[in-house]
Amino acid sequence: MIKTTLFRSREYLICAIFFCLFINKPISGTSTLQAAPLPSSTRETQHRLKKLDAQIGALQQKLKQANNRREVLDKELAKTEKQISASILKQRQLQKEINDKEEKIKILQQQNHQLNQQLSTQQELLAKHVRSCYQIGEYQPLKWLLSQENPGSFSRVMSYYQYIIKSRKELIDEIETAHKQLTQTRHHLQEELSTKHQLQKQLNTQQQKLIETKKYHQSVIGALNNDIQKKQSRLKEFKRNKENLTHLLATLAKQSLRENHKPFHQMRRKMPYPVTIKPHTFKKMNQGVTFFAKEGTPVIAIYSGKVVFSNWLKGYGLLLIIDHGNGFMSLYAHNESLFKHKGEEVLQNEQIASVGHSGGIKENGLYFEIRHHGKAVSPLSWLS
Repeated sequence: MIKTTLFRSREYLICAIFFCLFINKPISGTSTLQAAPLPSSTRETQHRLKKLDAQIGALQQKLKQANNRREVLDKELAKTEKQISASILKQRQLQKEINDKEEKIKILQQQNHQLNQQLSTQQELLAKHVRSCYQIGEYQPLKWLLSQENPGSFSRVMSYYQYIIKSRKELIDEIETAHKQLTQTRHHLQEELSTKHQLQKQLNTQQQKLIETKKYHQSVIGALNNDIQKKQSRLKEFKRNKENLTHLLATLAKQSLRENHKPFHQMRRKMPYPVTIKPHTFKKMNQGVTFFAKEGTPVIAIYSGKVVFSNWLKGYGLLLIIDHGNGFMSLYAHNESLFKHKGEEVLQNEQIASVGHSGGIKENGLYFEIRHHGKAVSPLSWLS
């Protein structure tokens, strides 16, 4: 008794819907011209368009990644340019230090030259002094003193020799001092030269790093810009192709509507199954048939027409009804999702929904009916 009541309730709802749909339709004996199945060229164009959409999406994603990468590189470049600025400042400081060292080296070289001149002069004086001593008497002062007959001369000679000895000692001390100064000056000069070379090496290293950094960024950013430019060109080309394919598809659809105008009642046993699965697993129930399929399986329109109902209905779940003209309508129930809205035109073989189990049924499947002037007819007799 309960099952009978539920069935009658479902049937009452669907009949009420069909009554409302037909009550507003004008009575006409003429048949409505409908589109036949899409030609292979149209299906191929749809396939190409779908593939092109996927390519456009993938390319846009790559472009987004490339732009993100360029943004990161721009930040790195800004950081590097700041480092370059600091490096240039360091180079200027190093160059100033090098210039200072070179100036000191020039001064030390002048001092070195002066000391060499002093040393040469002192060496010449010492040589003259030694020659003078030998000229007095082969450098034998005692023998020379004993040979003097005048005592006054002896005193003068002793004073002279004391002067000579003192002068000799002073000359030797001056030569030794000059020699030490020369040695220290040379050592200092070598240290200054070593420091200069080390600073010059640091400067060259800084300059080389600067050149390498510039070349790296120029290379990476240049390659990235070229890649982005190529991708943008390809994206424009893809979009132009999509526009052309969309226009072609619209032209083919209009041509199909003009050339193929068989009414629905002449398409018995020529229309496709609403669920494209093989083998077809179905069960006759109520006034229609349920096709069992996996959740998400595409549901297609068996024939072209206009969507007159696309909503949830108690007992039928997500329901879509297509008006094919001449009183013929097809019904698709228990869908997972509806892809068409009320008032939209659909073509044969076009996906309109996906298989589900909405409306409270346990198994995934599509409940399908064909009705003529509101009365259910055997749906399988219309399918190929």
